[in-house]
Amino acid sequence: MNLKPLFYPRSIAVIGASSQVGSVGNDLVKNLVKQGFEGDIFPVNPKKGQLYGLKVRSSLAEITAPIDLVVVAVPAKIVPQILREAGAKKIKAAIVISAGFKESGHSELEAEVAQIARDHDLALIGPNCLGLIHAQQKLNASFAPLMPAAGEIAFISQSGAICASVLDYARERSLGFSKFVSVGNKAVIGELELLRYLYTDPETKVILLYVEQLTQIPELITVAQEITQHHTPKPIIILKSGRTAAGSQASQSHTGALSGSDTAYDALFAQTGIIRAESISELFDFAECFVHNRQLKNNRVAILTNAGGPGVLTTDALMTDELKLAKLSPETESKLRAFLPAAASVKNPIDILGDANADRYEQALKLLLADPAIDGVIVILTPQSMTEVEATARAIARLKKLSKKPLVVSFMGQKLVESGLKILHQERVATTMFPEPAAKVFGALNTFREWLKPANRHTFRFRNVHPERVDRWLKKYTPDQPRLLSPDLTRSLLKAYGLPVLQRQVVTSLVEAEAVAKRIDAPLVLKIVSPDISHKTDAGGVKLNVAPNKIRAAYQELLMTVKARRPFAQITGVEIMELVTKPGLEIILGVTTDPQVGKLILVGLGGIYTEALQDTAWGVAPLTHSDAERMVDSLKAAQILAGARGQTPLDREDLIACLGRLSQLITRFPQIKEIDINPLKVLAKGQGSVILDARVILELGS
Repeated sequence: MNLKPLFYPRSIAVIGASSQVGSVGNDLVKNLVKQGFEGDIFPVNPKKGQLYGLKVRSSLAEITAPIDLVVVAVPAKIVPQILREAGAKKIKAAIVISAGFKESGHSELEAEVAQIARDHDLALIGPNCLGLIHAQQKLNASFAPLMPAAGEIAFISQSGAICASVLDYARERSLGFSKFVSVGNKAVIGELELLRYLYTDPETKVILLYVEQLTQIPELITVAQEITQHHTPKPIIILKSGRTAAGSQASQSHTGALSGSDTAYDALFAQTGIIRAESISELFDFAECFVHNRQLKNNRVAILTNAGGPGVLTTDALMTDELKLAKLSPETESKLRAFLPAAASVKNPIDILGDANADRYEQALKLLLADPAIDGVIVILTPQSMTEVEATARAIARLKKLSKKPLVVSFMGQKLVESGLKILHQERVATTMFPEPAAKVFGALNTFREWLKPANRHTFRFRNVHPERVDRWLKKYTPDQPRLLSPDLTRSLLKAYGLPVLQRQVVTSLVEAEAVAKRIDAPLVLKIVSPDISHKTDAGGVKLNVAPNKIRAAYQELLMTVKARRPFAQITGVEIMELVTKPGLEIILGVTTDPQVGKLILVGLGGIYTEALQDTAWGVAPLTHSDAERMVDSLKAAQILAGARGQTPLDREDLIACLGRLSQLITRFPQIKEIDINPLKVLAKGQGSVILDARVILELGS
């Protein structure tokens, strides 16, 4: 779909133009006329007349000149007719401001609008939106009152109400926009289509998104990765609201229970290099930093301050974002001591004391920016009676122009530092109101730096798998059968994809149990088999380290305990397997289904403390090798896998391979709703791992 007519129209028709001052139809025409749009403007209203010096036409049909863009602000029920007329005139772009569609319960009307747009190859924004702004073209095709400065930030918002306040906020910080779009209900064009367009847009350096819900997730992952991994990558920064509670609904598996309300989106963003902001102010702190700075080379940051307290707070904030406090070179420390007062601190954070003037700030900052052991600098200023706010701001701006290192400045306060902040904003120096957000900004720079490192971003493709077997089993599975698969079928399904299952047997009588125990002749594990019991340990349905000659007592006690705790559960047998005595670490692997994002894959510390400790990491299927590595290495348990405190290192690579096999399985068979492998015992390095317990749940209706 060609989006160029939306942003570069030579002529615009406004349908629903109104003479009533303060109405949407009036503001749309006023903004186009008063804010400098240089193309042709055609107001349309059956009442005709004049509006802002323009002749009002009674209909689209009355306009004989070519039209590139139509902006629609009429009652919802009339919109389909207008779009058909636009299509008949070969108009290629439309913005539907009108409300009264899906958001009001009229989904069928919105579907009709979308179909008309597709039939006529009409690039359509909306309905129920504010419109769009392209400052470079002096195009304000919205009812927002402000025309922002032209700049390098693209802003896409699902909320029109947020847009107007954002424009006001950005003006205060001298931030400019390349494209500014309110997408509304996203009937045709949403974030995905706009990201594709902005990918190659030469005016855009940073992309901001405010979203409540994302769709077309697989395509979004692909496009976002292309943008963030391009040879000239563009950061994508997102503020996601409307956090779904679907993931915290009751589940039959540990995996489902652990998938919190925002797990899916966090996993999605981690796999695409998208940076997540937690507030509007943070969204623009991040944007300002990226647009005014080069990329961070490494994670060593220096703090320059005239007050000890803010320096300590900033240090604490830095440490939470995997940044390092830079160690100054001996030469830099020596040069700092040469001109700083004796009471000053030349260790990072560098405290140049409360009486620091502009010259002291300038000399110190010049040395820090020149030190090769420092990758970026945070400058903090607290206004004292002797502080030279404006002169210090000018000195910082001069030095920033001479350096390639990222620089973020916090002039703490409001009125006392207002004049200095104005200078910094005009000189394109990134600022935050307080120093802790400055540390968060560097955290975002570092996250993007890590994402840009070379990585194995190929999805797993194991050859020794047998999808035809799984396909055959699942096709035989009828809707009247339990969704929780039997242990035998679960084992067979996992084994078909090379996952390390143990030999085991389900028995239905004491005689069978004794025969199996005699054949194995080794310490045993007994587990209850019931479609009504998901968490066997909670029901007393697990017996460990049972000697073969004690099988009778253990078998009977197991049944008695389960019947006492779960009197209404259907018991279909007891599973018997050999006890794995090799040392290792119990890990949980799992799959759950998010209604918006799709299949999520879990890895975490397993066993009986899974939900209590919640040392977990998540990914969106299909995983790449680097996704799996990131997930495993983000766990606290990663230190144990590596051999903490002299312990034997465990088979991390086999764990990563198990994640890959699970990803390949669930990508091929999406009718599997949940998988819970808990525990997977990861053995010593080179010895692989073994699945000690697993359950598989099918989608309802599959």
